[in-house]
Amino acid sequence: MATTVIKPSPTQGSVPSSRSLASRAFGVIDAVYRFLASLKLAVISLTTLAAVLAYATFFESWHGAAAVQEWIYMSTGFALLLGFLGANILCAALIRFPWKKRQTGFVITHTGLLVLLAGSWYSLQHADEGQLGMLEGDVSSKLVRIDHPVIRVRELDAHTRQPTRETTIPFEPGSFAWGQGTPRPRWLATRLFHQATLGVFDSPRREDHGEVLTEPGDPFQMIAKAHLPASLPTVEHVAAPDGDGVPMAKIHAHFKAPGGPEHSEIFDDRSGGPWFKLEKRLYRSAKNVSPALFAFTYADRPEMVEDFLTPPKATGPEGAARFRYRDKSGAERKYDWSLEGQVGKSVTLPDSDLTATYVKVAQIPTSETGLARMLGEPAIPVAHFQVRQGDGPEVDHYGWASLPMVPNVIPSGAADGETPKTALVRIDYSRFPVLDPKTNGRFGQVEVMGTPDGTSYYRVFGRGKGETSEIRSSGRTKPGEEIIAFGGNPDQPMTISFEVEEYLPSGVEKDVCVPMVLPQGKMGQGIPATLVEMTVDGHKQEFWIRRSASLDPIYQPVTFPTGAYEIAYDTDRKDLGFELKLDDFEVGFDPGTEKASSFASQVRLNDEAMGIRDKPITISMNEPLTHKGWTFYQSSYERVMDPRTGEESGQFKSVFQVGSDSGRGIKMLGCILIVAGAFVQFYMRAGIFTDGGKRERARAAAKANPGGREVAAPEPEVDEPL
Repeated sequence: MATTVIKPSPTQGSVPSSRSLASRAFGVIDAVYRFLASLKLAVISLTTLAAVLAYATFFESWHGAAAVQEWIYMSTGFALLLGFLGANILCAALIRFPWKKRQTGFVITHTGLLVLLAGSWYSLQHADEGQLGMLEGDVSSKLVRIDHPVIRVRELDAHTRQPTRETTIPFEPGSFAWGQGTPRPRWLATRLFHQATLGVFDSPRREDHGEVLTEPGDPFQMIAKAHLPASLPTVEHVAAPDGDGVPMAKIHAHFKAPGGPEHSEIFDDRSGGPWFKLEKRLYRSAKNVSPALFAFTYADRPEMVEDFLTPPKATGPEGAARFRYRDKSGAERKYDWSLEGQVGKSVTLPDSDLTATYVKVAQIPTSETGLARMLGEPAIPVAHFQVRQGDGPEVDHYGWASLPMVPNVIPSGAADGETPKTALVRIDYSRFPVLDPKTNGRFGQVEVMGTPDGTSYYRVFGRGKGETSEIRSSGRTKPGEEIIAFGGNPDQPMTISFEVEEYLPSGVEKDVCVPMVLPQGKMGQGIPATLVEMTVDGHKQEFWIRRSASLDPIYQPVTFPTGAYEIAYDTDRKDLGFELKLDDFEVGFDPGTEKASSFASQVRLNDEAMGIRDKPITISMNEPLTHKGWTFYQSSYERVMDPRTGEESGQFKSVFQVGSDSGRGIKMLGCILIVAGAFVQFYMRAGIFTDGGKRERARAAAKANPGGREVAAPEPEVDEPL
């Protein structure tokens, strides 16, 4: 049996020839080309574009113009969509080449669409806009680019406190809140396209605790830890190491009117809120809120707490004094002395050689010293005593009512070379408050005292018989425990209660920012703020920076052991290449209202490069100024506030909206071509410029029937629309 081996032909096998590969590649390219030119892709692209634009309209109303720019119009997906649409338009036109005369309108329309897309891309690359604000007499040559935030850091001279160097840090926080437990929303493709279109490819470094804004070799390091697109400034009270802070307490007080359904908060924003903050001079803070006065004090010794809870008893309006001293055996003693009718009299403190003489009670006005708001009283009663030990000299001692931390002996004499006098006794001067609704509007007085160990105590003064007052209740407070100060019974006209929610023996106030909720239609109009951490020579500080409500930046000081800085959340500023000086700004208002009806600015243009000097120009709502491609529109105005009083100064700042779009001409040309192409295409189809294709159809019919047989004329050729 014979076996025949068949060898494969050299042209056969698993490896295709180069001609087969080329034909397959050409087939793939042709299929892609025909798909890009197809009506199917046009329908998909246009339908998707319409849906995206519709969604973008709602997205802008929900989150603002900046958000829709960031997440839709400047996204990679939107760029790809426009790219497919542009490729579809181009291929649909090229696949019909060579074009016939009747396709003139078709070609013009598709050319216009391509020109419009190219102009839009060019505008994205080169267009710029911002604002310019000026007071009368101001000269400005820089554009404030609102949509390009930056952080400015100025290093201050140690002696003059003047800026010596300024660093500008580009910052792209986005349009949504992030940080402090909320991750930053970020689409990678969106950011890559955004950077590519702006020519910026250095992506900021991310860390678990924030976004690093500086480089390792910079003189300082800065990290953005949180961002709020719309913020409100407020104050946060936090604990601080001893010596770095002051005592402060958060005290809530409630008032219930007769027959009222519930209690209402007494301390509102007008009264400074519920926080009481002390100063180290007097250690007392008070708020006089009708119908009672609320005060917070501090004491650093146990005997002061005893004097607070059980003060010496008085027999008259002049009050009483409690002397604390050491007797002949060295033991601690106390002696209470009612001062009514005792002016000029002396007492010898029991079991001692100390003699005290009562001189008088003086009233120190607080309005002249600026202490009225702090103490809540028009004057501070001060009892004057002269204390002598044995045959020694008399030493002036002073007892300060409700101010136990103020020294009894005023330090003096050291500057003149004399030995400073020391206190021979400690005096607590007690003078019960005057409670008279007719004269001072007070029915009672509530006082809270804090101590170094974090404990707080209270006492409540109420009206007694006649014009006197008495302590109604006193004791130790507990965090969050409600204490009924007055009333509490159904038959009483009102009820006042309070609670010490938080007490900090040593605390500081930190300026912080909280989210601000804006209604729909106002999104994107908030003032952004960012929480940053700055490190200088190993020392770290964390603080909020908030953009100014006006066009001028607001710098806040930050001090480190090795230097001082000023930080501002600002926007980029671009040099225009010429100057504008505002001579006069006029605002017209509707009669009887504060609604502005017209704006007009008289400016002078100076451009040395073009030889223009003091050229007078009027910019109004309907008369913009255009120079070197920049167009200035009179958009709005700002009321200028007096920084000292916080009230309106009567001046107005003129605000211009400034824009430059070098691609505008290209886009206008594209629109003109689209309209012209549609016009030509419609009228050529109607047979006004041609016979509507009848001659070509007849010629085609004759060619198809050379023998004269009757055949149906072919249908007119119809281009695939886009």
